[in-house]
Amino acid sequence: MSPQLYLLDGSSYIYRAYYGIRDLATSGGMPTNAVFGFTKMLLGLLQESCPDCLAVVFDRPREETFRREVYPEYKANRDAMPEDLVSQVPYIRQVLQALNIPALEAPGFEADDVIATLARRFAAEGAEVTVVTGDKDLMQIVGEGIGLLDTMKDRRSGPEEVLERFGVVPELVPDVLGLAGDTSDNIPGVPGIGEKTAAELVRRFGSLEDVLKWKNLVSGKKRRENLQSHADQARLSKRLATVRYDVALEVPLADLRRQAPNLPELLHLLRRLEFKALEIAFTPPPPGVVELYSDGSGTASGPGGYGVVLRYGEHEKELSGFEPASTSQRMELLAAIRGLEALNNPSTVRVFSDSQYLVRGMSKWIHGWIRDGRLDTPDALANQDLWKQLVPLSRKHRVTWEWVRGHAGHPFNERCDKLAKRAVDEGTRAADRPEEPEEEETVLPLPVVPAVRAPVPVREDSEFDAEEDGQLRLC
Repeated sequence: MSPQLYLLDGSSYIYRAYYGIRDLATSGGMPTNAVFGFTKMLLGLLQESCPDCLAVVFDRPREETFRREVYPEYKANRDAMPEDLVSQVPYIRQVLQALNIPALEAPGFEADDVIATLARRFAAEGAEVTVVTGDKDLMQIVGEGIGLLDTMKDRRSGPEEVLERFGVVPELVPDVLGLAGDTSDNIPGVPGIGEKTAAELVRRFGSLEDVLKWKNLVSGKKRRENLQSHADQARLSKRLATVRYDVALEVPLADLRRQAPNLPELLHLLRRLEFKALEIAFTPPPPGVVELYSDGSGTASGPGGYGVVLRYGEHEKELSGFEPASTSQRMELLAAIRGLEALNNPSTVRVFSDSQYLVRGMSKWIHGWIRDGRLDTPDALANQDLWKQLVPLSRKHRVTWEWVRGHAGHPFNERCDKLAKRAVDEGTRAADRPEEPEEEETVLPLPVVPAVRAPVPVREDSEFDAEEDGQLRLC
């Protein structure tokens, strides 16, 4: 299988984390919102995508890039990085170092150029490249073996999504931006031409250069005049919007392969930053113990789903499922059942759930139900069928039941909740999808071959040669 390489736009991730989480600091007052958000998003990416190879790419200071040299106003409209974010960037780099994830950058170039260079190089070598970013400018690099992933919107982009977004194929995105400009990067473009008009012109004439060449055929007197008087500005804008594929950064794919984190260094750093929830996420279970996290999602009469995360040593496994009609309580019980059923051998298991109904039921109430005979009395208990499944499963293993506060930042509870809700969404869509009629199998007539009777040799003796396994060769 092709190796899965993920290239993460680190600068984009940092700003998303910074503005997505506010007012988070250590007990000593040090701001940590960006570090926490960055690490949490990175953890989610590692858990959900499990890339074979990974690198985080950072921008150099914009004053040092070649685009600033050719156009001093490039990104001049952007404010300087906030001071409380500047102080957090070194800690973000320390997190990456402890996770053994390479952090890349190149003098004179932006992260987009480094990403484009590496994506094209490794895709040509057979890797499946996913660029993790929310930056629309990188849509121009989408192609064979290269796609984008916006984790904030849970959206993947291939050539079709680029065509839907810009109205042109990926390689023509810089032509559209050259005509329309880009206010976020302070790229001027041509006055009076927006993105929609730019896309129409590029589709009609084939490129920005051809639009300028055939500007007399463009409708609108003012538009033709602007194309005439701002032709050089349009060419410059396209150059600014075009990513580079020639960054001299010799990084072999083998250097980007996932490695186990340096746990002592990582956990020490997380404790210093007072990230208790993230410390839990990265701390492996005790030796010989299986950790089972479970959650369910359902309503009184609607569809339900469950999510399970099993952890043993450095290994993890996710389970999820869907029920067309179920309650939240039933899905909580079903999640625990499916998790325990997945264990082949008797084990020491710690079951974590945000359902007090499940935890109290299995750690306290069940003993009274068994003693009073209510567990086996028909209709004596709600969800009796599931409780009766849980009892023998729990006796097969050495199980302790532990309650965790739901939706309070616990990494595995949130993860199970997400799995459960995703199972509901996918199950509901599948149920609503009309069934396609089964195609009748076409049976081709076999050719008629005239039978030829061959003479059968007759042996006079009654002994036969034996195969190596002692069976007689009857022929």
